[in-house]
Amino acid sequence: MTTNAKTRRILVINPNTAKETAEQMEAACRRIAFPGTVVDATYIEPTENFSSHKVFSYVDLAICTVESIRIAWKARERYDGIIVAGFSDVGIDAMKEMLDIPVLGIAEAAYHVAALLGHRFAVLTGTSKWTPPKHDYVKALGVEGKAVSFRSYSEWDENDSHESLRRKLVAVARRAIEEDGAEVVILGGGPLVGFGKEIEKDLGIPVVDPTLAAFKMMEGFVDQGWRHSKIGRWSPPLDTLGDAGGAIPYNRKWLDLP
Repeated sequence: MTTNAKTRRILVINPNTAKETAEQMEAACRRIAFPGTVVDATYIEPTENFSSHKVFSYVDLAICTVESIRIAWKARERYDGIIVAGFSDVGIDAMKEMLDIPVLGIAEAAYHVAALLGHRFAVLTGTSKWTPPKHDYVKALGVEGKAVSFRSYSEWDENDSHESLRRKLVAVARRAIEEDGAEVVILGGGPLVGFGKEIEKDLGIPVVDPTLAAFKMMEGFVDQGWRHSKIGRWSPPLDTLGDAGGAIPYNRKWLDLP
């Protein structure tokens, strides 16, 4: 899509079936958007056989990855950039491979931003189940030496009020500062959008809101005309697999199915 410095169309994908979370993300991004930026947020439509308001299992992750890829594929010609707003960076490698517009995951954006804001950072997670893959991910991104701790602020109580959740985040973040030596805190989840500036006032250190960090980064990418490299890792997917005896065709028409 052709753009200029005054026009940016950015899609935020909430990679689960939580419509309310997508609406919160859209509103939060719009509040900090540059003039001329159009931001829309979407989510996976629930079906009779599947709904997942948060990606809390590998089964959910697998299903949400496929559905998120389909959303991105169908939106590719209407937007200048796509943000995947789940802290597991659901499907971003496939999207970077398939699309010619920039794609950012909120976790990768948050980790790199936090690494620039302090010597070591801590990640606040909603459930300890996802701590092991987060350990693996910071290593894959090359910022493992900056990650001082991963702390679960709760096992996610859906009945938490806004104020109750804020208090939990502050309490766990303070332990990360005092006991782990964290100089920066990352809110490890898309549904926590908007909490960053609130608890930053209590803590006195930078608190990275992953969705908003990725959004501001994407505005810069679009203005600069940057996208991920299309050679090597994210080169376009093959249409055929050639060998000495011929080729094996691939059929990807499922991407365009309703």
